[in-house]
Amino acid sequence: LNGGDTGRSDMASLHRAGSERIDDEEQCVIFTLADEEYGVPIDAVQEIVRVPEQITRVPKTPDFVEGIINLRGMVMPIIDQRRRFGLPELSQNDRQRIVVFVVKGVRTGFIVDSVTEVLKVPKAQISEAPDLAADRDGAVSRVANLVEAKRLILMLDVERLLSEAELASLGGARRAAEG
Repeated sequence: LNGGDTGRSDMASLHRAGSERIDDEEQCVIFTLADEEYGVPIDAVQEIVRVPEQITRVPKTPDFVEGIINLRGMVMPIIDQRRRFGLPELSQNDRQRIVVFVVKGVRTGFIVDSVTEVLKVPKAQISEAPDLAADRDGAVSRVANLVEAKRLILMLDVERLLSEAELASLGGARRAAEG
């Protein structure tokens, strides 16, 4: 009898060990902006699409708002993430993508230079980002330090990509375009 119980608990502990290994990694979508790598949890990404040739401009929106697009029947604001982060402009090219997130309930697309991979990052290699005054919104919340690969990946908190005021202005622009 004891042997049977031990067998079951061994299976349970093996299952737990396997789960712990999975829990020790974070699956991230990695993209680039101005030769730097950024990561977001894969769960935060709704979809990744090509940048359309035409994006409808909306007057009186913040300068980092590229405009709006119709994505499968839904009007969605598009943010130029380079402009949002104060990085140099880049002319549109075939590698650019729109990464779609839901930020505080608003489905929003962010233009990035390229999406490079889905990567499993060991949680032990992720730490809190240094407190940088320039990142006042705290969008870069953590850093993945992949020593062996000689990579630093800036991990973004999707909920902090836009402030409440910016979201409100995007909502107004979207309603104006629809109405």
